[in-house]
Amino acid sequence: MPPILNDSLKAELEQTRNRLLNEQDEIVQAISKQAEAEIDRLLGYINSLLGDSQPSAPQGSQTAPASQPKASVSKPKVASTKSAQSPFDATTLKAKFKGVKPMDAIVQVLADEKHPLSIDDLINQLYDGFDQADISKARRSVAITTKHAERRGLVRKIQDNPPQFQAP
Repeated sequence: MPPILNDSLKAELEQTRNRLLNEQDEIVQAISKQAEAEIDRLLGYINSLLGDSQPSAPQGSQTAPASQPKASVSKPKVASTKSAQSPFDATTLKAKFKGVKPMDAIVQVLADEKHPLSIDDLINQLYDGFDQADISKARRSVAITTKHAERRGLVRKIQDNPPQFQAP
């Protein structure tokens, strides 16, 4: 019976195995940190939706919950008219959406547009500038809210990668 692996493939597999064994602790730590950061972001999002002033995130949390004072963030601003950068808060929409829930604001923005919008387009239209370190949190928040609106038939997904939406 002929061997399944030739010599070059065997050598590549051995190199990969050795690299993974040598870097195993680093890989596990990196994944663990990513998972912890993801959980912290989700807890912050849930807290912001619930309006909780007491975050339930562990003390070692790596991301600032929405209820933390805005003055604690010191990253430079990217696209804001405010003098100080603030963390992303899903419930703090632009002034023209005052009193409107995020899902209703998304539906309103899409209804006003003639062409489909991406998640980033929606973020730009819904929120004033915020700390760009929170952009993944903002994208996730708008994507989740848009998905709920899609399930309710309020918006329609036009494209998957990158996701684009329009009014039905």
